[in-house]
Amino acid sequence: MAWHTVYITGNSDFRTEVRKKLEYADPRFMVGYIENSSELDTHDLYWLDGRNNMRAFKEAIGAKLIWKYRLRFFNSLEAFLEYEDSKNKAEEFTPEELKRIADMHAMEDKLG
Repeated sequence: MAWHTVYITGNSDFRTEVRKKLEYADPRFMVGYIENSSELDTHDLYWLDGRNNMRAFKEAIGAKLIWKYRLRFFNSLEAFLEYEDSKNKAEEFTPEELKRIADMHAMEDKLG
């Protein structure tokens, strides 16, 4: 039997509710473990048996939980890491924004 790895990430801690939902679902899965580096980012890992696909897995979780936690699903570690890297880069300030911040601090120093 072939197992497929599925990585999930969401806006807040969704793991308990998703596991509870999948506990009574038809698709066979095994819960994995990903160490979370911070409380802001929540991730989870599952293995689906070869007879199930991503669509069946998502249907078992349900649209309500997917939308509530803005869950994103990835079939490969590379895609998951690429998404995490792009998300972290998007949160950083651009050089232009850093210059504006420095200008604001300089203006505060002059006024204060």
